[in-house]
Amino acid sequence: MTSVHTLRPRIGFQPVTKRAHKADDSTYVKRGTIYKIQREVEAMEYIREHTTIPTPSIIEVVNDNDDSWFSMTRVLGISLTDAWGTMTLASQERTRLELQGYLSQLRSLKSPTPPYIGSCSNGAAYDHRLNNGLPSGPFASLSEFHDILVAPVARCPRPELVGIFRRKLRDSHRIVFSHADLGSDHVFVEPETGQITGIIDWEMTGWWPEYWEYTKSLFGRRCVPWWGSLVSAVMEEYPSELSVERDLQDF
Repeated sequence: MTSVHTLRPRIGFQPVTKRAHKADDSTYVKRGTIYKIQREVEAMEYIREHTTIPTPSIIEVVNDNDDSWFSMTRVLGISLTDAWGTMTLASQERTRLELQGYLSQLRSLKSPTPPYIGSCSNGAAYDHRLNNGLPSGPFASLSEFHDILVAPVARCPRPELVGIFRRKLRDSHRIVFSHADLGSDHVFVEPETGQITGIIDWEMTGWWPEYWEYTKSLFGRRCVPWWGSLVSAVMEEYPSELSVERDLQDF
């Protein structure tokens, strides 16, 4: 995998104020903290090296305390959010099959030895479900990860709920490679054919419990009926873990 370098901005190239912004007809720029920029670039290069999943190509990376960003090629097509309602059944089926195949590629990536929960390079885990959105870990075991996941419950008026929720989280799950932020806004397609032209937003990608892709894909407002049906068609379902996750999100 190509290493991430700190580069200086090109003369005349102005970083944008929005987090993700179309720089021109072929280029997008994404800004963030040094950590988030490095993590997403690293994940995108890892995916491009180890799978056939269509992702943007990295053009330039700038790591700077005041303004960190990277530029990437623009993904063709439109988001599945905007396309799904206009697609034929045949094109929707192609999208379903392709998405299922790409997720299978992620699951087939060989897990590290010893296994851990974190980034693709043994770095910290990052997810807005953990540690108020700050990096944490990496976690050497699923048990350690689950302990952190239920920790916020201890701050509620009934701390005994920590043990109740903790017992519902099995420590026997496999650890697999996951996008970990998959939503219909992050899948781009050619609406007439249903071909997936790109999958974006890889900053939370890494090694996660096998149920994490499923529960995160149904996180928050993503649970519209057609997306929920598509997720159930392309992923193994974990209804018990989803129920616990939805309860834990209240803490």
